[in-house]
Amino acid sequence: MSTNISRRKVVAGAAWAAPVVAASAAVPAFASSTECEWESTAAYTAEGNASGAKGTQSFVVPPLVDKIKFEVVGGAGGTNYDDIAAGSGAKITGIIEVKPGQTVQLIGAAGGIGKGPLSPAEGGEGYGNGGSSNLPTPIPASVMQRVNAIWPKDSSLKRIIYSASGGGSSALVINGTPVAVAGGGGGAGFVNSGGANNNEQYAAAGAVDAGRLWPSGAKRNVYPVIGSTGGSADGAEGSAGKQGALTYAADTSVTTTVNAGEGGSAGIGGNGGSKTDLPSGKSPNGVLGYSSANNQEIYASSKSGNQGGDGFKGNGGDGVGSYSYLIDNNDRTKKEEGTKNGKGYALEYESIGFNFNGYESVISAGGGAGYGGGGS
Repeated sequence: MSTNISRRKVVAGAAWAAPVVAASAAVPAFASSTECEWESTAAYTAEGNASGAKGTQSFVVPPLVDKIKFEVVGGAGGTNYDDIAAGSGAKITGIIEVKPGQTVQLIGAAGGIGKGPLSPAEGGEGYGNGGSSNLPTPIPASVMQRVNAIWPKDSSLKRIIYSASGGGSSALVINGTPVAVAGGGGGAGFVNSGGANNNEQYAAAGAVDAGRLWPSGAKRNVYPVIGSTGGSADGAEGSAGKQGALTYAADTSVTTTVNAGEGGSAGIGGNGGSKTDLPSGKSPNGVLGYSSANNQEIYASSKSGNQGGDGFKGNGGDGVGSYSYLIDNNDRTKKEEGTKNGKGYALEYESIGFNFNGYESVISAGGGAGYGGGGS
């Protein structure tokens, strides 16, 4: 957010003109009651930075100034993937009357942050702060102990996956009263799609691919199949984020849908995304099962998102965590036997156990801040 000085052509003295908004700030401009020209550059600017900190700037309205021209832009949501969009911040512009001696404060928000799926992120700071994905793992210690007792080594099935954080809100405040609040965008989440046996050369003859459908050319375990996008702030009411969904390759009638958080409206925080209905029992064609079988214990959880905060300084809802785990209770002294390229093989449990023992949690994305923050 920024402001600059404009000079009157006729009357002696200086009239100030517009604070300008950069990436995530508001911009007032000043003019006196006498006709004057607005300057093209701003005398005051406040904007957040890439590390997530907000920017602030204050000034006192000078003599002979009775109007401020402003532009306020909220911080965009963060994302961890180039092809999964986060929500955009709102943009508000206008002209408002002021009196000499009033104190004007500009709060330029920072956008949400995406540090990659293995790193948590705090929400962008602002007048209200964006929702965070920096949460502790929801996996119970007892579950980790049981898994580690069988497979103490690290593996790709032992991990915490983080979504990105929400953007902060930017504001123009006069004598302590908010005049304009531009909401921030929601962070982008994702629905991951992994698989236990990722080494297809050891798949048994006739084995069914129990994994998810992947877009053409997508790399397994590198990108999510479909990411849920963050909602955008727009006017007095923010939009909801976009759903994410996954479909199983072996039965396309089974789809898991992840609902995004809702936008805030009129000072009331938006609701968090509704709890995901996880499949259970067997798929309609009988091919897939979603419960413990073959002496292996399988568990998966889901959770509703958090509501955004209320009021002018409404924070975005923080993300929430869900978890799953797999424990193999079969005889680990037996070798895994099969045929590869016409030759028999016998694999020790030491070389395959990571496929059948693990725990994983996913932390959802944070909502954007605003006059009523967005839900996660």
